[in-house]
Amino acid sequence: MRRRHVPTEFGFATGPYIPPEQPRPAWRTIVIGALLALIPIVGPGVSAVYVDRRDAPDSYAFPDALKTALIQLVAVALLALIAWVVLGLLFGISIQVNPRLNRAGG
Repeated sequence: MRRRHVPTEFGFATGPYIPPEQPRPAWRTIVIGALLALIPIVGPGVSAVYVDRRDAPDSYAFPDALKTALIQLVAVALLALIAWVVLGLLFGISIQVNPRLNRAGG
């Protein structure tokens, strides 16, 4: 098997020239970011990663963004649990949520 010659420059192996990526247009980032934010539960996290990758659009991968959003969701849930333990169990603070719907005009 014959191997291809690896290009070298200044004694170091260099890869082929890769032109710089073009940033994604702002209108497309806004529209698709807003649509991704509509996904239940993980949408805002996926959308945030999409907007963050605007300058390098090829680096956005939906599975990786979903994994990031799930990690963010677990972190927020853990923070809520810690706040509940500290405020509720240690200090005895409780918040009563009892919404009442009254029909007016009857």
